[in-house]
Amino acid sequence: MSRGKSRKTAYKTYKKGQVLYVDFGKQPRGVQGGIRPAVVVSCDESNHSYAAQITVCPISSKLKYSKVHVRLDKSDVSGYHLPKASEILPEDMQTVSKMAVRGAIGFLSEEKIEQLNEMLMRQLGLGRGLA
Repeated sequence: MSRGKSRKTAYKTYKKGQVLYVDFGKQPRGVQGGIRPAVVVSCDESNHSYAAQITVCPISSKLKYSKVHVRLDKSDVSGYHLPKASEILPEDMQTVSKMAVRGAIGFLSEEKIEQLNEMLMRQLGLGRGLA
């Protein structure tokens, strides 16, 4: 029996700001579950082909106008137009297996990525005067 190096599994590579359909599975009440759009928030350095997971924020069309949500109009995702206005939910950020990704939709604009970065910092209490 050979004691050579074990082969690492290669996974698809995703980019920060990419919008995907993700299967969040069954979740308790109040936590986003099921198959839904989500945006990749983990940095590109973490999303390499040998990483088995990515960190995403779900997208919901049930508008709540929270101070940490990022509002998306139908045309804010390049490559695909959302069926209706939606919000990115930073408070529901989750790390998911890349095996849970059901398809790629498109990309957020740089402006929306910057807004999302600000809301993630607010959600996590990072930065000046945020708590």
